[in-house]
Order: sequence, then structure tokens, then C-alpha cells
Amino acid sequence: MLRLRLLLLIISAGWLAFASAWAAPSRIERYSIADEQGDFGLPTPYTHASGGMGYVLTSLVFDTLVWRDASGTLVPALASAWRQSADHRAVEFTLRPDARWHDGKPVRAADVAFTFDYLRQHPHPLFDLGAVDGVDDLGKGRVRVRLKRVYAPFLAQLAGAVPILPQHVYARLADPQHLKLADIVGSGPYRLSAYDKAAGRYLFAANEHYYLGVPRVRSLAFLRMQPSLAVGALKRGQVDMIRSLPSPLAAEVATFATLVSAPSGHPVRLRFNHARPPFDDKHLRQAIARGIDRQELLRVVENGQGEVSAGRFMRASAWQTGAPLAAYAFDAAAARRALAGLGHGAGADGRLRDASGQPWVVELAAARSLARPASVLAGQLEKLGLEVNVRIIDSGILAARIGAAAFDLALVSQGTLGDPESMLRQTAGNGPFSDAFRRSDLLELLQQQVGSMDTARRRALLDRAQAIYADELPAFFLYAPRWSTAANARLRPWYTPEGIAVGISLPLNKLMFVN
Repeated sequence: MLRLRLLLLIISAGWLAFASAWAAPSRIERYSIADEQGDFGLPTPYTHASGGMGYVLTSLVFDTLVWRDASGTLVPALASAWRQSADHRAVEFTLRPDARWHDGKPVRAADVAFTFDYLRQHPHPLFDLGAVDGVDDLGKGRVRVRLKRVYAPFLAQLAGAVPILPQHVYARLADPQHLKLADIVGSGPYRLSAYDKAAGRYLFAANEHYYLGVPRVRSLAFLRMQPSLAVGALKRGQVDMIRSLPSPLAAEVATFATLVSAPSGHPVRLRFNHARPPFDDKHLRQAIARGIDRQELLRVVENGQGEVSAGRFMRASAWQTGAPLAAYAFDAAAARRALAGLGHGAGADGRLRDASGQPWVVELAAARSLARPASVLAGQLEKLGLEVNVRIIDSGILAARIGAAAFDLALVSQGTLGDPESMLRQTAGNGPFSDAFRRSDLLELLQQQVGSMDTARRRALLDRAQAIYADELPAFFLYAPRWSTAANARLRPWYTPEGIAVGISLPLNKLMFVN
């Protein structure tokens, strides 16, 4: 009987080992990702390029207190646990005792306190610390963040987004924007091993001592490559993923690779210069909006892949409960009548007249990434009788011109995923491409929703704010495309619901390379 039991135990142990090995994902020695742009700056918190991709690369090297998993749920990262005070004015985190910096030093509560102090001294455009009162090192790996007021987005927008910095490195840096490769010390799953700015190439090596275990993908390479060339490279096995796949190439790629797509959460909007005539008149802005066929824009520019905007947020978002933009259904005849009533009637040549009676000429500015929709939109406005000069410029120059109110019309696109606090920043903030619209009752509603922990109340406040916004129309939300990525069978990418960190909608959540 004893021998039989031993035999059964041996067989059982062997089967469990076999089953475990079968279930475990296979290790990938090198994984290559093709990206059209290529260079996103040095992947550190103060040197990466603005935009989601620069942050994503930085997140491979620098970890946050918490992070979002494949379901969009906040899960432990450097903090193994956290709890909020009853009045929601403080959050206490317990750090993982096994978390280490890449140079082997332990991640301490002092590093967390230092990071928040450092961000005050060196402000970062992605993170607003206005609600943070202070950070206390409680000892034994515990740290408490005190808030000046109830701030609903804290966990998602700060704890889940701020890269924690090593005090022993950054305390001696005179300028965080000027550092050496040896100074890039994080606590994340990867270390930067090579960066070629001119070629737009990155190589990341797995952190063998990562607290979540050795990453499944041991080496990550990002390569600059045009999508048309990347398709052939993916088919030949020279790259494993095309990060952003243009919709016209989707049918071909679907025959030999896996396609994954999701709502981008990046609606394209027409920004009016409401700071000066003639677009300081909301009735003129409303009339122009009626003359724009948003469904045609989506069909022509994006092959119909996406959605016409119901409001500021995506239609499936928990925060978009109505359709405040329904009042601007396309009606060219109604638009012309409204324009004529505002003194912009058409002459014998069919062209609209400005206030002086001359043919009305406007400039439509856009960054290169929105050149196609700008061209199609200009064609629609010209059918109304406007003469439109399209000006494609660098995004930095465009942001400066918008900030200085030195434009007529502009096409812009910003992310709306993540916490709806972003509506406050993008409507009334001072950041690039902000609407710079500061009507007092609208601001009051947006500030109230940021300070409420009640989801239903936040929705109600946002509905009221969107109704005011839709009536004033400082910008007209047009459509949001779907984004697609393609990959071979080695790894299936996924888009994180509501995005990672501050709502970044890219199929490169670092957990897919780790687990």
C-alpha cells in the first residue's frame, strides 16, 4: 500500500509539473515592434517626447505605485496595498519589500516622498499636483499622501501614472532634462540598453530581478519603419508587431497576422478661435458646425472605422450618457441660412462674404498627423462658400499659435480616456491645444465633478457641463477613429480599457511583456 501511495504521488507530481509547463507562456528572447514615427526621445520622465508613445516607453523603465491590468483595473505595482482615509483626504501605500532599483538599491518610501517634492520643483506637463498637500514617510515601507481637498482622480491620474524616481540618482542631477545613459535607473521590468535617435531605434533588456518575476519577453526592440514596409517585414518574420496599422492595409494583413483594434479615445475636433472676431460669436460657430458632414469625414478619412462624436467622450464611455452634439446634424441648407442671417450671405459667385463684404477667407491649421482630415474638411467648408487655406505645420508651432490665439480654425486631437478630469484641463487649462474657454458656470461644474467621489453625481455634473459646452461650442468634436495593431502569433497585444496612466490608448501595456 505504501509503495502504491508513493507511486501515485510521483505520478501526480510529474503530471502537475507537466501541466504547469504546458500552461506557462513560452519565453520570448526578442520581440520587435515597428513604429512609423520611431523617435520619442530618451525614455525618462523628463526627456521623453510629449504624447502617449513617449510615456509608454518610459513606463517600461520606471514603475508607478499602481498600474492598470488588461481589464483596466488598478492593480499593485510598487505598492502592494493601499487604503484611503474615510474623508478621502489621504491615501496610505505599503511598498513591496522586494522592489529594487536597477542598480540593486531598494525602493524606499523616501523615494516616493522625494518624487512628489521633485515634481513640485520641476513641474511635469502630464501631472497636476495642485491637490497634493504633502507626502509622509511613515517608516517600514509605508508612505502617506495627504490631499488638500477631495480629488477623485488621484489613484488613476497620479498614483497610477507618476513614475517613481530614485532619490539617490535624481537628487544629484542639476537638470532632469540632461542626463547620461548611466543615470537611467528605474524600477520597471526593462532597462534601456541602446537608443539611436537618428534611426529611431530602441532596445530594452529585461530586468532579471524584477519583483513580478523575470519578464517573459527578454528583449524588446522598437524600430522606425513605414507601415507599407512593415507589412512585408511582419509577413517575413522580421518584426513581430506593427504598432499602428493604417486601415487601408488591414485587409491584406488579416490574411497572415492577428489584428486587434479598439476605439482610439482621441476624437478630432475643430477648434474655433473664439477669442477674436468673427468666431467669437457662438451663433457663427454653430452655423459652421451644421455645415460639416461628420459621417462623410469618418468614411473618407478613416474608411468608416470609428464613430461620429456624440459628445466629448466615447459613446461607450461611462461618462457619455447623452448626445449633446445631436443638435449639429449635417444640414448644409440650414447652415447657409444661418450664415446669411449673421451677415455672411453668398454673392453671385456662391462665395460667402465677410463683415466687409469681401469673399470670406479663413485659414485651417493642422499638424501633419491630421493633414488628411484637414483637407477633406476644407473641401466641405468650401462647398458652404468659404475659401479655406489649409496650413500644415509642426505640432509645436501649432500649439504655440493656438496658445497665442494666432489662428482662425485648427484641427486638434487629444485623448479623452481615463478619468474625466481631463475635460477640465482640455477645456480651460493652459496646456497645448487647450480650448482656453473659461465660462464661470462651466468651470464650476467641472471643478465640482473632480471633487466628488460619487460616480452618479460626477455623471450628472458632466452632463450639465457638456450641455453648456455644446451650446457655446469653443470646439466641435467631429469623430474618433478606431486604432489597429497587427502582430504574429508569438504574443497577442491588447488595448487597456480607458487607457493606461492618464488615459493613453496604445496596445503596449507593459504587463503583456511581463506575464
